[in-house]
Amino acid sequence: MIKRLVAAAVVLCASFCAQAALQIDITGGINAGHKIAVIPFTQDQGVSTDVANVVSQDLTRSGKFAPIAMTSLPRGSVTNGQINVDVASQSGAEVAVTGKVFREGNAFQVEFVVTGLQGSQKGKVLAHYRGASANSSMRQAAHRVSDRIYELFTGTKGAFRTRIAYVLFKKGDAHPYQLMTADYDGNNETAILKSTQPIMTPSWSPDGSRLAYVSFENREPCIFVQSIATKKREKLASYPGLNSSPCWSPDGTKIAMTLSKDGQPEIYYYDLSSRQLVRVTNNKSIDTEPNWSSDSKALFFTSERGGKAQIYKADFVTHTTERVTYQGQMNLSARAIPGSNSIIVITNQNGYRVARMDADGSIYMLTTSSLDESPSVAPNGSMVIYSTIYQGRKGLAIVSADGRFKANLPSGSGEISAPAWGPLPANY
Repeated sequence: MIKRLVAAAVVLCASFCAQAALQIDITGGINAGHKIAVIPFTQDQGVSTDVANVVSQDLTRSGKFAPIAMTSLPRGSVTNGQINVDVASQSGAEVAVTGKVFREGNAFQVEFVVTGLQGSQKGKVLAHYRGASANSSMRQAAHRVSDRIYELFTGTKGAFRTRIAYVLFKKGDAHPYQLMTADYDGNNETAILKSTQPIMTPSWSPDGSRLAYVSFENREPCIFVQSIATKKREKLASYPGLNSSPCWSPDGTKIAMTLSKDGQPEIYYYDLSSRQLVRVTNNKSIDTEPNWSSDSKALFFTSERGGKAQIYKADFVTHTTERVTYQGQMNLSARAIPGSNSIIVITNQNGYRVARMDADGSIYMLTTSSLDESPSVAPNGSMVIYSTIYQGRKGLAIVSADGRFKANLPSGSGEISAPAWGPLPANY
């Protein structure tokens, strides 16, 4: 399997194509989660975003919430945007979210209140927030509301204002291969780079200002680092042979990569301070797909040194390398889940599927598809975005880290792949 992955890195990669923003098709709901009533906000004329609808969708995708539709609330639960606690509580919802968007000066104010509906919290204001937003950034303001509600319930920061990167191909375009960024839900797509040759495996810097990626623009794979704001870039690796799979360390000091300049594909990292290249593995088998642990003190990678592709871990504190996965025929593409000792992998069990491996070594299947690849974990560990086949085409999909929620993000046309989830915003 790894040989096939390596070969894919030096030949034409799969076709990617999109004409418009990604759309979300929910393919699996949740059977548990906090029951929450998100009441339509009172909004002044001219507001372009249905804030409550965005909030409800965000919370649903996290897998932690089960928003209640307005049609499911008892009659009389809401009057003029105000919640009737006694009536609404009959729905079984734990809390109700109410709010309003109103013009104030040259901007809009977004205000929301979370009110308890059950037990000792019944009738109590659990959260109240107000902030300014331009109409053009109203979706981000809605995501901020979702972030605060998520944190209120889980104690973990929400990831709804994060962005993703991915690669697409527009067949027939003068520069068909494009490196794109978008909001986590597929809105606000922006082209970062356009090329006549394949682009692969983007990776975000921890501050969200740069992307590392592989480009074949010179008919051979090279690793670049590019500023998102200025589009300026630096060539990081262009050694003879394979230059692939760049991965930024969470502390921002290093970029891991796979190079074959010394023979077999091996794991290296580039120290951004000393500007030195450090070799991590030295094995007769193929080592590839490096990905950092959450604390930047170890690298997970895929290797065939045990016979078939499995996940290994190179620990820079103990200076040891150990095998991590044992279940399943093959395990690939390890990604650490922030805030936990678990990792996300692609496991070959009746097809290639996204799975979570917990600290005790058990593997929990998150998807039921058969050709999943390239997983990337949200910075708060709540969701996983990955590439899969949907309606006969390669596209992106999201699954919550507990497997409760699943959705596909097909493009307007064509195929997209190689997703990478960006960091939490600096102004959280």
